[in-house]
Amino acid sequence: MASSIKGWHGAGVEGAPVRRPMGVATKSGASAAGFTLIEVITVFVLLAVLAAVAIPRYISMVDSARTAALEGAVAAGLSHVSLSFGRLALQKAGQVPTVEEIVVDTTAHPLQSADYVFSFLATATPGVQITVAETDDASMTATREWRLP
Repeated sequence: MASSIKGWHGAGVEGAPVRRPMGVATKSGASAAGFTLIEVITVFVLLAVLAAVAIPRYISMVDSARTAALEGAVAAGLSHVSLSFGRLALQKAGQVPTVEEIVVDTTAHPLQSADYVFSFLATATPGVQITVAETDDASMTATREWRLP
């Protein structure tokens, strides 16, 4: 017999199993679909543990990448000084250029970078001090020295 309670479908034949669509309330009013509270809490706890492990690793990876990129920019600065030395040595017919001439040449032909600022200074060793600073974060700097061969 069919029941007249809205949202509850009784059996059409006595003793036949009752099939209800998912989410339809039973006679007692309890829902047949959904998650229990303990299942939801378990999922939130697992997500919190994953976040507690993953976020510090991600931050560490970002810092390592920034440091590696800065070291790459320093290597580009060293290479730029070496190229200036070679260009000046060829222009001077094989004579060794002075450190001051190398600094003037590197400044006259600057490296093109939107992410880093390069500065070149003559040192007493004789050599060229290369300082590279990140444009967005001035605390990210590195300094190396190129020595005259």
